[in-house]
Amino acid sequence: MFAHTTSLTLRRSLLALALSALAGAAAADVLHVELDTSGFGPLSWIDLQFNPANSTGAVLAELSLSHLSGFDTSLVPELNGDVAGSAAGGFHFANTTTWNDVFHAVRGKVSFDVTFSGLSDPKSMQSALSVSLYGADRTTQLGNVDAYGSLLRLDWTASPVVGGQGAVSIGYQDLAHVGVSAVPEPSSWLMLGAGLAALGVLGVRRRS
Repeated sequence: MFAHTTSLTLRRSLLALALSALAGAAAADVLHVELDTSGFGPLSWIDLQFNPANSTGAVLAELSLSHLSGFDTSLVPELNGDVAGSAAGGFHFANTTTWNDVFHAVRGKVSFDVTFSGLSDPKSMQSALSVSLYGADRTTQLGNVDAYGSLLRLDWTASPVVGGQGAVSIGYQDLAHVGVSAVPEPSSWLMLGAGLAALGVLGVRRRS
């Protein structure tokens, strides 16, 4: 009886470890965004803007887009403001102007990873990534947009203290066409894998 209780307690502890790894993954700094444009025709245009919520005295914030998929590099994109990069290597935004924008042709399933960073800000002023879609004519908005024409808006708030971590919240999301998920850090995957492996070993021993 004592051995069974100990085994049950250990399994519960390992399960809690695995779940804590998942919780850590959900709080990861990097977000993965997916858009399904296939229902809008063979070609669409994505508009990505990273702008300060308040242009007066806005603290420096930066945004990196990486692992881009579904971006059509055969058509020339438009870059405006403090933006650099390409679909092949990723884009880097800063909020140093009031309009920082990438307008790029996309096809089918589109995805990219988003990473926010920036200086601390005791005033808790936000910067926002806005994602919109347009038809092949480059003017017709697509999807279920908010009052500003966005399918997705991610609001980033800088940490109020130096060395702290900022916070990201979803301001709006068209759930029919856009998916957002956290990208776990490698350490979270290792912890999850170790917990699940240990649970498997316990299960084998119990059956034996």
